[in-house]
Formats: sequence, C-alpha cells, structure tokens
Amino acid sequence: MEIFDRELIQPKLIELLLEMQGEDEQWVPLAKLGGIIGARGIPYKDYGYLKLRPFLDEFESILEFYEDYDGRTPVYYVRLKEGVSAETPVAAENTAPGAAAAYIPTPSPSVPVTAVREPSANIRLTDWANISNMRYGILAELALEERWYYGDSEDLVDAKNKYPILKNYLIYTFMRLCHEGKVRIEVDPQTGEEYAAFNTGLVDRKYEYIYAIFKQESKYSHTYYWYLHAFAVAGEDEGKTLVRLFNPLPAKANYFGDRIESMLYDTSTGSLSCDYTHILVERAERFPPEFFEDNCPESFTTINGLRISEIADQDDDTQRRYFSALSEKIANDSRILKRLKNRFEDAVELAIKRVEWNYKTAIPMYFPTRNTMSLLLPLALVDEETVDLALVVERHPSGSYQGQTVLPLGMAYANSRLVTRPDSDWLKTDIIADSNSDQIID
Repeated sequence: MEIFDRELIQPKLIELLLEMQGEDEQWVPLAKLGGIIGARGIPYKDYGYLKLRPFLDEFESILEFYEDYDGRTPVYYVRLKEGVSAETPVAAENTAPGAAAAYIPTPSPSVPVTAVREPSANIRLTDWANISNMRYGILAELALEERWYYGDSEDLVDAKNKYPILKNYLIYTFMRLCHEGKVRIEVDPQTGEEYAAFNTGLVDRKYEYIYAIFKQESKYSHTYYWYLHAFAVAGEDEGKTLVRLFNPLPAKANYFGDRIESMLYDTSTGSLSCDYTHILVERAERFPPEFFEDNCPESFTTINGLRISEIADQDDDTQRRYFSALSEKIANDSRILKRLKNRFEDAVELAIKRVEWNYKTAIPMYFPTRNTMSLLLPLALVDEETVDLALVVERHPSGSYQGQTVLPLGMAYANSRLVTRPDSDWLKTDIIADSNSDQIID
C-alpha cells in the first residue's frame, strides 16, 4: 500500500483539476476524473480507498462538490474552490489511509455559506439554486419549439451560452413568482426530503405546463440550499412526485391581473409624451451611430479625434468616455438637442401609426426591478423600413402615455419574452444580432 502523503498529492490534484476545468472553471464529472487520476500519478486505490469520492473528501478544504440528476441517476461533480492554486498550503497533517471520517477540513474563506431556503425577489434564481448549464438544453427540448438565441443561424451560437434568452426568462420569471408568493416548498412525508417547485410558464408540445422541481442540496454544498432536480410535466416521470406533494400545483406568473390596458396601446388617448432629455442625453450610447451622423455635424460627433462611426471597435472604457462627452455636448447645445428631438418625434409618430394599423405592434413588457408592466413601440430612426430601438411606454392612471426610455432590441426582446413570446413583425430573434446573455433591463 502506498503512503498517503498529502503534501505530495495535493499539488498534483490541483494541477489536474485546473487542467480539466479550463479557464471557465467548469464542473468536472467524477466519472471522468476517475478515469485518468491514476494515470496522472494519484493512484487513490493504492492508498486504501475503494472509491474516488471518499478519497476526494480528504481534500474538502480545497474542493467543492454537487450532485445533478437526469431524473433517475445522480451524477457527481467536483471543482476547485475559488482562489485555490498550486501554491495553496496543505490544510492538515497526513492521516492514515481511509481516515476521511476523522479528517476535519479547514473552512475556506473564499466560499461563504450563503445557502438560502426561502425564495425572495432579492435573490436571483441562479444564486438560490444550483442549475447546471446542460439543464437549459433539456428544457429547450421539452418545451414547445422556440428560438432561444439571437441571430439568424444556430451554427453561430456560442455553445457555452446557447440559450441566453431562456436563461434570462427563467431568472426573471422566478423574480415575478417571488413577488407573487408562488414558489412553493413542501416536505415529502415518506422520506422527509424537501422539495421546491414553480411553474415556468412554458408548455410542452401538448400545451401542458412545465414545472421546475428542486430538491435540497447535499451536505457538500456550501453555497446552495437547493439544486434543480428536474423539469417536468405534471404526472409524467418526475412530475409524478410533483403531483404527489403539491396540491394545488404551483401557479404560473400573472403579469396583467385584470387590467386589459396593460396589454394594449389605446391610440384614442391623445399624444404620447416622452422624457427627451433622459432618452437623448442619458441614453445616447443606445442609439445607432447613423442617427447622430444624420442629424449632427461631423465636428460635433468627433471627440478627441474619434468619430462616432469608429466607436463600436473601441474598448468599453473608451466607449464610456466617448458617450459621456457626447451626452454632455448634446445637453449643452440646444440647437442640436432640438434637431435630435424633432427626428425622434418623427419616429414616435410613425410608431403610433403602426399601432393604429396593427394593435400587435405594441408589445407588453415586464420591468422586473420595478415589478411593473410597460409597452414597447418600434423606433425607426435612420431608415423607416428598419427598426433601431424600442421605446418603453408606461400608462398613467389618467390614461395618458409616457415614453420613459429606449432599449436595444435584444434587451427589449428579453423583457417582453417574460410575458409571452412576441407575435410581432419587428421584434424577432432572427433579426436581432445581439447575443449578450444579460439583456434584462435594470
């Protein structure tokens, strides 16, 4: 039997996991690790361990674990805790082979105990529960077919972030459900295990609602109280557990209540007022460069030798400095501000005409951080045939409408998809090039 030398083994284990995790710190399946760990100079069975997991428990001060399920069989994963490197000191003196039960690991200050049982609107779904990226693909396959990415070709989608719209949809649907108190927790009377569940609002091909089912995390998780157990339809597969424990079943999010005016734009209420100073000055970075090129002298939009047509190729800091300076110039030049305002008003007038022609032009949108409903109108600012931005419109108690801000189309779609899949001729994923995965307005 080999001698268990922690100081010799730990650096090898760290090196191996760093290599397997890659730069994005992905979880490593224990089955995959077990297949190569011996060949990389860590023959754990020679130290007296029959299985890999008890051996890894010896290094719990540098490792974190979680369990995932495909509905039937648990799959175990491991990765290094945040901040662990080859220079991380050994946490304890050598112990005898198989003595994991006697080993008391040193808590890692880089992994706080943040597990939360009760859901609230102040916590993101991905902070409340452990959800592996592979689960979004499973949900996309289960749900009624829908495009969950931006752009005109699935081949161009980043494989690591293939479902950005779906992920945001779940995160902010969870937020709305928390506001409404519709995330449910129950205890299985047969096993004593805790379950949580919510209605995703999505349906399968039989138009049956799909539910997210969670179970209490294992003792090995420092961060999560829950992990995603399954997406399921009531009464099918894992949905049988849902029906057994939850009566009535969790309700879906309600965005409209009994207010039909939240769904439709009433063009009979008169003109639409807009906060032009906020929109044109404080949100200048959201406008297409051509809007300023068409309505401002080139000398006005050239700042520190940088033209606005060149800004998209600059780094984030340079872009922020540029638009901060441009916003200040617009605010201080009444002639330019009026010219931009006039062109903006023309686009708003065209949007209202489109709504009068087809009421579906105005798209309902949920504003998560304010927990309010708004409507989205299309703004064609450069070419009347091409929509550049979405105008966020809110209705006052008096019945009049106020244009509050403008959104890039990717952000507009993500917010509107929380309510329903947009049935629109202007807000469609195949014409939105923005693939940013964090496109919810805040």
